Amino acid sequence: MRLKRVHHIDFAVRDLDRAIEKYRRFFQVPLETREHLDNRGVELARFRLGGTWIVLVQPTRPDSPIQQFIDRYGEGFYHIAYEVDNLNDLVIELQAQGAKLGKDGPRRGLEDWKLVDIDRDEMFGIMTQLVEPS
Repeated sequence: MRLKRVHHIDFAVRDLDRAIEKYRRFFQVPLETREHLDNRGVELARFRLGGTWIVLVQPTRPDSPIQQFIDRYGEGFYHIAYEVDNLNDLVIELQAQGAKLGKDGPRRGLEDWKLVDIDRDEMFGIMTQLVEPS
């Protein structure tokens, strides 16, 4: 099987402090990390739920992809990421099948994760990522 598990799920939020407080109060899940990523124009908070990361993401500038998403769709589910063993091989296979992948190709994410986006048109309107953890 190519997909091993759900690696992380991101949710776009306008107010990260409020979202963290609600997650803690409603679900009593401890906050694992809070990070500011200047290069992506976001601040995020991560919660671990079993083997899956739940990530709340707030835009920090107007040109952030998260801000553009919120402007278009509002707050809520942003994307799902599946863990894979060998991202490079899978990318080659997907491209050979004609799949549309994100423009920025395989790149490095948090904790040096290697990841690639699959165009939302390919996945029924759902932004999907494939992740190979470091």
